[in-house]
Amino acid sequence: MGGLFIVPLPLAIPLIFLVVVLMPFIPVSWPGIITVQIYRGRRDGISPREISRKCLKGIAWSYGIPCITILVLWIMCIVQVVLVIWWAVGLCRRAGDINEWKRLGRQMVDLPREVQNLWLRVQVWGGMKLRERPVVEKGGEKKEEELKETKRYTFEMLGTPTSVRLLTIFPEGDYMAPLKGEIRIVDLQTNPTYDALSYTWADEEGETAKSGHISLVFNAKRGMYRQLGIGHNCELAMRRLRRKGKSRTVWIDAVCINQADLEERSQQVKLMSRIFVSARHVVVYTGEGTPQTDGLYDWLNDIDAEKLAVPSGGLFSPQSALQFLHRPEGVLGKLQEVSNDVAVRLEEMGRLIRGYSERVKRLLRELRMVYSMGVIPRRPPEPSDLHRVLREYFSRRWFKRVWVLQEASLPEMKRIRVVCGNRETAGERAMHLLSMLMSQGQGDIDVGRVFVLLRQKPVASQERSSRGSHLLDLLIETRGRQCEDPRDKIFGVLNIAHWLDGVGAGREELDKVSYFTPVAQVYAGYSALLIRRHGPGFFLSLIKSSPAIKGLPSWAADWTVPWPNSKALQGAADFPARSRYSSQKDKALEFDLKNKVMKIMRPRIVRGFFAWTGQGDGEDTIQTVEVKRLDREEVLVEIYPGLAMLLRQHGEDWTFVKVCPHALDKVGVERLVASWSRTVVYQENPGRIQEVDEEVGSIRSRSPRGYLGKTRVWRIV
Repeated sequence: MGGLFIVPLPLAIPLIFLVVVLMPFIPVSWPGIITVQIYRGRRDGISPREISRKCLKGIAWSYGIPCITILVLWIMCIVQVVLVIWWAVGLCRRAGDINEWKRLGRQMVDLPREVQNLWLRVQVWGGMKLRERPVVEKGGEKKEEELKETKRYTFEMLGTPTSVRLLTIFPEGDYMAPLKGEIRIVDLQTNPTYDALSYTWADEEGETAKSGHISLVFNAKRGMYRQLGIGHNCELAMRRLRRKGKSRTVWIDAVCINQADLEERSQQVKLMSRIFVSARHVVVYTGEGTPQTDGLYDWLNDIDAEKLAVPSGGLFSPQSALQFLHRPEGVLGKLQEVSNDVAVRLEEMGRLIRGYSERVKRLLRELRMVYSMGVIPRRPPEPSDLHRVLREYFSRRWFKRVWVLQEASLPEMKRIRVVCGNRETAGERAMHLLSMLMSQGQGDIDVGRVFVLLRQKPVASQERSSRGSHLLDLLIETRGRQCEDPRDKIFGVLNIAHWLDGVGAGREELDKVSYFTPVAQVYAGYSALLIRRHGPGFFLSLIKSSPAIKGLPSWAADWTVPWPNSKALQGAADFPARSRYSSQKDKALEFDLKNKVMKIMRPRIVRGFFAWTGQGDGEDTIQTVEVKRLDREEVLVEIYPGLAMLLRQHGEDWTFVKVCPHALDKVGVERLVASWSRTVVYQENPGRIQEVDEEVGSIRSRSPRGYLGKTRVWRIV
C-alpha cells in the first residue's frame, strides 16, 4: 500500500495533464524508432519481416507507456482520495460529532494561507529579505494586531487572599470554532455567580501536553487577544461548556490559576473547597462519549425518579448513606429534590410524547440506530452488558483522580451535572450508576467510602472540632488515587479533612501547603504531624513499602508506593485513625524537620521474642526471632508494651526498619500477631496479661529490668 504514495496527490494530477499534453507529439519520435530498428536489423542480418515487427512494437510502446503511466497515476489518485475520506470518517466517528467535517473543510480552505505563512517563516530563517506585508483576514480586512494575538497571555496579580479569577467563555455556534474568552478577578466574599469545572488534566491516553489554546481578551477597546496554552482534555471540556448564543462564566484551574506561580498555587489550594461549594453548578467532565456511553446516558435519563437507587435524604444522611452503599439496586423512595433542569426535561418529554411531535419521532429513529449499533437498549438493559459498560465507564481517568473527591463530594448533589461527550445527567442519576456497580460487589471505586465518611458530618462546630482529625483516614482511603504532582496526594484531601474537622480545626494542615517545598520535605512534615497526633505505633505500623522518593527519612510514609499495611487495619472499625487521635503532646517525641530527624525516648528491649513476619501483607506464617539473635547493628525498641520497632544503625544515627509485636515467649508473640490490628489500633496486649509456662514465668512477676534496658533517646533518620 505504501508504494501507491510514491507520487503524492498534489503532483499526480499535474503529471497526468502533462503526459496527456505531450502525447500528440509522440509521432515525432517514430522516424527515429524506424531508423534505429532498420540499422540494427541490417547489422545483425535480420529479415525485413522481423524488422517491420520490431518497428511496430516500438511504435506501440511509444503510446503504451504514457497510457500505463496515466492509468497508474489515476489509480494513485483514487486510492489516496478513498484513504483520505476513510481517515476523515474514522476521525469523525472517534470525535462523536459531525462538526469534525467542518473542521476538516476549514483546514483545507485555510491551507493556502498556512503555506504562505510557512514560506514567510522559511524566508526569515534563511536570512532572506522579508517585505512588509499586512495580515489579511478571510473577509479581506487588514488587521495589524493579528500578529500580537500569538503572544502569551500574562496573568494579573490577585488582590486579596480570597480573590479568584473567573473565565467568561464567549458563545459560538460551531463546536470546533476557536475558543475565546475573558478573565476577570473577583472576590469570593462578594458571592459571584459562576460554574466550576471538575476534570482531569490528562486525557484517557495520559497526554498532558498543552496542545490546545484559548484566546483571551488583552485589550478590549482595540479588540486584541493573547493566547493561553491549555491541555487537550481541558480544551474538549471547554467546548462542551461553551454555549451557542450566550456567554458562560466558569472556574477552571488550568485557566484561572497561574500555574507558573507556586505561591499563587499554594494559596488557591486553600480555597478549592470554597470555590466548588460556592459554585452555582459543578460540571463533571468525564471525557468524550462513545456509542456505548451515549446509550448508557440515554437509558439513565429515562429512569423514573422514584426508581433511582439514590438516598432520599441526601448523601450526607447517616442512614441513607448506609443504604446507598449496602442496599442492592431498587426503589429507595422518592427524591426530596430533583434539579430544575431534570424536572423541566421530564415535563417537556411527556408533553412531546403526548403530542407525537417530530422530536419524539427523531428520538425513535435514533433509538433504532442505537439498537443497530449494538449499544445497550434502554428498556430493559441486559445485566451483563450493562455492568460491562459500567465497569468500562468507571475505569476512566476522572474516577481515579485525587482532586475530584472534594470537587464532587463537598457541593450539594443537586448542583452537580455529569457530562460525557454530548450527553449529560444530574448528579443523583450518576450516583445511581455507582450504586448499581457497588451492589454487584464490584465497588472498588473509593468515592463511595469517602461519601460514608462525609455522612458523619456533625451539625455543631464544637462537636466537629472535638471528634479528632480525619486527615490520616482520608489518606488511607485515597491511597489508590492518582495525581500529577506527588504533593497533591496530601494537598488534594486537606480541604475535605478541614471541612470534616470543623471550623477552627485542621488549620495546621492547610498552613503547611506550599509548592515551594520539596516533595520529601512535604511528606516528612505531614508524617511528623500525623505521628504526633496518632502516635508512632499506629502510624509506623502502616508503612508497607520502602520509600521511592529520594531524601525521605525512614520514619516518613511515602504515599506514592503501595501503602498502607492492610493487616494493620484488618478488623478495625471504619476510619480508625480518628479514634487514635490524641490532643496530648508526647514529651518523649521530638522532630527536627530541617534535618529530617525523629527523636524518640524509649527503652531498649534486651530479652524476649518478636515476630519477623506474620503481620505484613501477604504473610500468613509467623517467624519468631529471639532478641539475642539480632545482628550487631540492630536493636529492638519498645513503643508501648507488646509493640516494638526494629532499628538499624546508620553511622551515629538509626534508621527505622519495621514495627513488630514482642513478648517474653513465643506464645505471647503468636497471640499478638493473631490480633495484630487490635494491638496496633487499640494498644491491647492479650499476651502480656496471661500467665506463661513455669520455665519462663509471668511478665507481672518479673522486674522490668528483666527484658527492658535503659531508656534513652534514639535519633532516627
